[in-house]
Formats: sequence, structure tokens, C-alpha cells
Amino acid sequence: MPSEASKIRHIIEKYLVGEVVDIGCGDDLVCPHAFGIDGRSFPHVQKQTTSLYDLDTQLPEMVGKFDCCFSSHVLEHLPDHFRAVLEWSKLLKKDGYFILYLPDGNYYDNYENREHFHDTKYKEFMFWFRRTFCGEALNFTGHPYFLPYFEIIEDGLDVGEDRYSFYLVAKKLL
Repeated sequence: MPSEASKIRHIIEKYLVGEVVDIGCGDDLVCPHAFGIDGRSFPHVQKQTTSLYDLDTQLPEMVGKFDCCFSSHVLEHLPDHFRAVLEWSKLLKKDGYFILYLPDGNYYDNYENREHFHDTKYKEFMFWFRRTFCGEALNFTGHPYFLPYFEIIEDGLDVGEDRYSFYLVAKKLL
């Protein structure tokens, strides 16, 4: 059975340039030159951690180092999406690519997987991401609630035979 990272490689390979970090890499790095971070021990994991939060304090020498931050089927395992996205993005350079690949609850039963904290669905997740990180939320006076932190470059469903996910590619603005 192909790994989740291998399923998306053909769509995102153009963004996997320069220094790449693969958060929650498991036993298959998204590209051979990626820096692998995981809670489990695999031969190509360069940083084994007990928490995927606070990576900026665990790896201070890596803050602002990477041109691309990739994570496949990890975010739904964490209780705080907002915190994870903010903290992982600290590892990126300005204009670096932030890529998420997540199981879509319309095509995968997240409720059956006891390791999942969230039932992620493409439409709802993209709404949240745009409002939270792309400056689309307005406050009660009609002004932006947040400064745009990311610009979405590409997103979409990746469903079909043995495929039940969606992806997001965003560029870090700040």
C-alpha cells in the first residue's frame, strides 16, 4: 500500500525545492532531501520528538531555515490546529511553501480512527484556514481581524481509488 506522502508527491513536487522539513514523516519522506521529524523512530527521522508543538524551541537553529514545510495526515492527530500551523510555519522562510495533506471526512471515517481529534473536511477546513491565516476574517467594524499570514497558492481534493484526502499549498507572507 502506498504511503500518504507518496500519493501527493506528483501534485506538489514543484514546491519541494531547497530546504524541506517533513513533519510527521513516518517511514517515507516526502522527498529524499527532506529533514524528517516524527515521534517514532525510523531510519531517516533526523529529529525524534515527543511533541509536534514547540518545534521552534526544540529546534531553535531551524527557525526560518526551510523553503518548504510539508505535513501529511498529522494535523488531525493534534488537538490544536491553530497552534500547530503557527508553530510549524515558524520553521519557514518568508515566501516559503506550507503544504498540508489531510484525510477528508467525506471520504474517510475519521470517527473510526481513535487517534484523530478532528474530523477534517476540505470545504470547512479551507474556510477556517482562509479566515484564520489569509486575512479574510472581518471584525465587527468590517476591518480585517488578522493580518494575512499566508497566501493560498493551490488546493484541492485528492480522492479516488485508495485516495481520500485534500491538500493545501500556501505561501508564507510574514
